Amino acid sequence: MRIAMIKRVWAACAIATLVLAGCDTPATSSKDQAGSTTPAAMPVYDAPEGWARSDETSLTRFTPPEGDANVVVVSGIKAGNAVDAAAAAWARHDPSFSRAIRLNTPEAPENGWESILEIEYETSPLEEQLAYAIVHQSGDQFDVVLLDGHTGTIIKRIAALNTLLDSFAVADYIAEDLSARKANVLTPERIGDIKQFVTKAIEDLDIPGAAFAIVQNGKVVFEGGVGIKDLESGAPVDADTLFMIASNTKGMTTLLLAKLVEIGKMNWDDQVIDHYPGFRLGDAQTTRSVLIRHLVCACTGLPRQDVRWIFNNDVDTPASITFDDLALTAPTSEFGELYQYSNQMAAAAGYVAGHVLYPDMEIGAAYDRAMQTYIFDPLGMTETTFSIPEALASNHASPYALSLNNRLVPVTQTTSTGFNHLVNAYRPAGAAWSSARDAIKYIQNELSAGIGPDGTRLFAAEPLLERRKPIVPTSKTRSYGMGLAPETIGGIEVIRHGGSMAGYKSDIVIIAGANTGAVIFTNADHGYDLAKPFGRKLVEVLYDGKPEAVKKIAISAEANAQYNAKMRDELTVPAAPNIVANLANGYQNDLLGPITITKGGLEPVLETGAWNSTFATKQNADGTVSIVLTGSTMTGFPLVIGEKDGKRTLTANDSQDSYVFMETGD
Repeated sequence: MRIAMIKRVWAACAIATLVLAGCDTPATSSKDQAGSTTPAAMPVYDAPEGWARSDETSLTRFTPPEGDANVVVVSGIKAGNAVDAAAAAWARHDPSFSRAIRLNTPEAPENGWESILEIEYETSPLEEQLAYAIVHQSGDQFDVVLLDGHTGTIIKRIAALNTLLDSFAVADYIAEDLSARKANVLTPERIGDIKQFVTKAIEDLDIPGAAFAIVQNGKVVFEGGVGIKDLESGAPVDADTLFMIASNTKGMTTLLLAKLVEIGKMNWDDQVIDHYPGFRLGDAQTTRSVLIRHLVCACTGLPRQDVRWIFNNDVDTPASITFDDLALTAPTSEFGELYQYSNQMAAAAGYVAGHVLYPDMEIGAAYDRAMQTYIFDPLGMTETTFSIPEALASNHASPYALSLNNRLVPVTQTTSTGFNHLVNAYRPAGAAWSSARDAIKYIQNELSAGIGPDGTRLFAAEPLLERRKPIVPTSKTRSYGMGLAPETIGGIEVIRHGGSMAGYKSDIVIIAGANTGAVIFTNADHGYDLAKPFGRKLVEVLYDGKPEAVKKIAISAEANAQYNAKMRDELTVPAAPNIVANLANGYQNDLLGPITITKGGLEPVLETGAWNSTFATKQNADGTVSIVLTGSTMTGFPLVIGEKDGKRTLTANDSQDSYVFMETGD
């Protein structure tokens, strides 16, 4: 289960879990009337570990250690509909709650529920608050999970929240367990079923194209594409079409680390500073505690810092910026306590590996050479590259996004400009380009634990497999290892990872028990709505599982349309002229750098240097006004207009941080 807001903000990669302490909410009785609770069967779920718990009649409240948020379960509600049930739940939790409903979004029902509705309530950016009700219906009973609290705390503790939501089930629900079944051979008919699913999904979700490949028992049983790689030319996607695979670069980077462990250049439990003395974190104790394995475990307590590299960066930013960023970043949770995803840490892992192998080279060049020599060449990945100019000069898919009008629009991308250049300085974390034909070779290497197609051992099994061990939970059925994410789907053990850059979404699936693996790449920002169901579909076909993947696609298409329609209603497009006129021409933040406001033309534009975006204006519920980016890459990102010390300001929030851009003069 997911919360739409978190899906659309900066927490795109939640992937993990451990079964935490379970609980049954006590059943108690009251009058049977609208909004009341009854002694019906109460839902079961796994409680957030380490959170304070308080119980009232048919209400259980969980509060994290920070004390500034609540997750509340209100059970056994009788009401006319889901919205009324949510209102009744809020009245129980907080009688003063009066926020207006912003959006009702359906979710694919699971865990025995007949329907699930996610209700988002109005908040304003400067509040840094989330308010949601996730309403579950079974028969005439509603069971509601309320989310109420500080955005940073909720995102920091997203694994605990995901654990509760993913496990939230009707009392008598028996989870699907396919583990005793033998995997099917992927016959042409079964492969055709998967291809038909992908073809229908890109049509329903309005994704231009997708490439995917599947390997089973050491043989590639499918590699190819559906849809088109470019709307202008109409050229089809094929097995050799290059896509930016984004964070799926991380698993390849950790394979490089495994190779260094194999050849004795480092050990997983070496201190990072022993191999790269310049490595620093904002906290000295954490710096000393970080071992090689921790660079890629998302477990060191460092918060996600994506806004820093998105704003304060350009196409010429050197790889050394990774270590500059980390030196300014302090942990916000205890070491090993929580899942917190960090692109900068994963980037550092690759650069440390490159430095160990080629200490006299610039760290970016050293990493590139190391990956080519130790990963791409041995695996025969001849098309995979980190170079955007090289990728754009070859058979590649053009990136797209959905506009507020629900129409596909191109994401700006040239050899020297565009959002995707920003990740180049952090490329071990997410800058590789690959094709389905190339990437499936990497997947086959994972399935064989390092043995090549001709029987030659390319990688030692032990360090390769070490990367898959769960280190930190991210939900009930998912965990994070080292650039790879173990999970279970219907009782089947799977290794997954997703990837997300502007206009590109990817996913990998490794099912060792079926000796089967797959990759899928898409050229649309909303391609994540296909990537995860693709993995579910593969499991369904292999083990004759329940047909849930198709339903997930349909629900996602509906939710996307609703979200974009709501955004259109909320925004003034073009931006209100009087508000634009009062903006400064330039702003500066010490960490994020400068931005420029260009007021001429049909729509005003915010420029950072490496990318730019048109923007609209929005009146927030608290009386403040935001400019809201409407360009294809950053659609929906708000900056709140304000004033400080007599100067005009724009304030941007990113998960656990707030950044104020100060006026630099007109």
